[in-house]
Amino acid sequence: MQDVVAASYARPVMAARRLLIVMLILLGISTLAAALAPTPNRSGTAARSTATTTREPPEVPEDGKLVRATIDADARPPETVEVPLGDQLALQVRSRRPGEIEILGLGLIEDVARLAPARFDILARRPGRFELRRVDSRERVGVLMVR
Repeated sequence: MQDVVAASYARPVMAARRLLIVMLILLGISTLAAALAPTPNRSGTAARSTATTTREPPEVPEDGKLVRATIDADARPPETVEVPLGDQLALQVRSRRPGEIEILGLGLIEDVARLAPARFDILARRPGRFELRRVDSRERVGVLMVR
């Protein structure tokens, strides 16, 4: 009688052990596959080690300064802020209307409200003209000139 009880107890224990071993093997295989898979880059595509030629960015001066500026989004005509290449810009955009302000060409978007200006911290690395617009109405509220 004891042998029958011991045999009926041993079957579930052996099945649980086999299941545990199979799960550990699968865990090891998935860990190995994750370690060998290419990592995605910022654009979401898999990183490849191909030799490509890239354009060198324009030379940025090392002696940049901090420039502070404020734009009133409700002003007409829209205000322009000029920043020398290589300088750091701490830009505030004030508005009486709530919404979002976008700097086209830089991919920056910040919220703006009556008592909370939109704040942008920009390192002027490339020259150009960048428009500031309201996201909802596409209305131009200012221009950033990097020279």
